Amino acid sequence: MRVLNKKGFSVLEAVASVFIISLVFTTAFTVIVAMRNRTIATEEKRYAVEVGSLIRDEIVQNYTYLSISTWILDGEKTVDYLNCRDLDNPISCSLFEFEANQKIYDNEIEIIFLAPTPDSINYKVIHFQIIIEYYKGLTITLEGIIYE
Repeated sequence: MRVLNKKGFSVLEAVASVFIISLVFTTAFTVIVAMRNRTIATEEKRYAVEVGSLIRDEIVQNYTYLSISTWILDGEKTVDYLNCRDLDNPISCSLFEFEANQKIYDNEIEIIFLAPTPDSINYKVIHFQIIIEYYKGLTITLEGIIYE
């Protein structure tokens, strides 16, 4: 029987070490990319909340209960950048032109005026939601009310 030289690595040991190192680098890269995406999403969410708050404030300040309530008598109404120019729509298209971080969120904004309920009619309150898509399908919803 022949004695082997024990001064080096076998091919199997070299392949295993390359595999382990590549696995570590792949995992590290995946974690770094996920953290970067989460950071960008958080930043975009902050800007979306800022835009949504401006829109909500604009609606509450510039639209009356009477003007919106007569429009939504037959049910829930959804307004976006594409249908804001409809003739029967009292909502101005300027609501979709707010900008944050040099980005205009026009196509990512949807405003939903919820259908009146007996309580909302009795208390003269209109509930609405502002839905903004801010990053790769993630959305944020802000709610507001208009009252008399």
